[in-house]
Amino acid sequence: MRPIISFTSGLVCLAVFLATANASASASQQCQALPAAELADTELSATSLIVEREGLPPFCQVEGQIAARIGFVMRLPADNWNGKLAVTGCGGFCGSLLPEKPGYSNSMNEYLKGGYAVIQTDGGHQAESWDTDWALGDDTALDLYAGAWMPLAVATGRHYVANFYASAPRHTYFTGCSNGGRLGLFAAQRYPELFDGIAAGGGIFDLSGNAGVHGLWLLQSTRDEQGRAVIDASKIPLLERHVMAQCDHLDGVRDGVISRPALCQPEVDKLGCGPAGNETDCFTAAELAAVKRLYQGATVDGEQLYPGIPPGSEALWPIWITGTDAQPAWGELAAEGYLRLSYGVPSARPFKPHDYVLSEQLGNIRRLAPRLNATDPDLSAFARAGGKLFYYHGLADPLILPGRAREYYEEVVAVQGREKLDEFARFVMVPGQGHCWEQPGRVADDFNPLAVLDRWVESGIAPDTVMAVQRTPGGAVVRSRQLCALPAVAHFDGGDDNSADSFSCATVATDP
Repeated sequence: MRPIISFTSGLVCLAVFLATANASASASQQCQALPAAELADTELSATSLIVEREGLPPFCQVEGQIAARIGFVMRLPADNWNGKLAVTGCGGFCGSLLPEKPGYSNSMNEYLKGGYAVIQTDGGHQAESWDTDWALGDDTALDLYAGAWMPLAVATGRHYVANFYASAPRHTYFTGCSNGGRLGLFAAQRYPELFDGIAAGGGIFDLSGNAGVHGLWLLQSTRDEQGRAVIDASKIPLLERHVMAQCDHLDGVRDGVISRPALCQPEVDKLGCGPAGNETDCFTAAELAAVKRLYQGATVDGEQLYPGIPPGSEALWPIWITGTDAQPAWGELAAEGYLRLSYGVPSARPFKPHDYVLSEQLGNIRRLAPRLNATDPDLSAFARAGGKLFYYHGLADPLILPGRAREYYEEVVAVQGREKLDEFARFVMVPGQGHCWEQPGRVADDFNPLAVLDRWVESGIAPDTVMAVQRTPGGAVVRSRQLCALPAVAHFDGGDDNSADSFSCATVATDP
């Protein structure tokens, strides 16, 4: 005779199976019924219940278009919805839907796993992420990209959430990095009542400055007048090792992370080729001049127009900054894309950066700033609406320069006052982090920005510190750090430099 417990367990398993089957059938019916829940200016092209996607819970996928321009995809958890809607940003100049993009940067799936309904858009056009031809002569497309798509996407997202769950979302959040970070600050400034909370990182909020002023300076540094690469990217590891040896200790501990890049003044002349150098393990005079310009940042007649690229970011230069003759780096492509947009030059026509004199072109380069930038330091309307802002930026980001993020923080403090700002915003600089997790981290920079924001909104306890970890490819934690909200920085107290317990947050004298 079989034990009774086995029979009981069998009944339980059968009950669970039937409940799951019924829930799936119900979710499928709800998903398929969404096209009948019509919304003005929104057209659905597909709805489907997806129950077998590796690593993801079952979800209803909704695809369509808003205002005949904005492509979107939504993912609605079939079970265990947490009652919240997350709107994601898009990177570069947008132009595509990337629902399977991994990680936290303008991505969907990590948030879907957390129980959020998520909506992503293409920013209102289809193109490569560095291309701007789509905006030439099309003011509507440019305004949508700038951020006008966000209230439309929120309305669409809330409509289909309410129809799928028979309940409106309890909170609506925005999360994005890079251009997504710009969009987050754009929303805080232009649509202060749209989101309950905004998690924005690595933001190119000063688009005309970073892509325009710095972009022209970059192209005139990394490319010669014939368009050839000035810096041999194969030499960058030599520069990386030199800078790390010189500056790693400036934060009080040698741990392979330059946590105080503003204190680092790389002595790159020591890497120059001597009279008998073979130029393969040293830098030529032209390369040294270009490297110095990149660290210096855009400067005209002694006036600093834009911050330079931070020391400690060198490992990422070949990806973002120093391309080859045949293939420009992504940052070079995007800088040219912005400048073509500023000057109205389509990709079919040549663009020669050295034909432009920066000091004479600032008006043209900044022409689109009022439409595209998100540099307004007055966030009082967002504060009055009850919103929370969590902003983060990698200190080793060579693409979207962290020096400008620190400047913006000081500008906001000057307008809001630190005590008032602390009621609704936190700015966190992430030591050693590059650009928005787009390359595997070699530092403790793994944290979920939306989870940080949501805990703050739900609990009312501000994230003065954020726990971040570094993992092996298999997921094991090998390093942890406490990320500190400005104006504090992490201070090494002694002990194991791979443990967050060995660090504390302290306010120090402002870096030069």
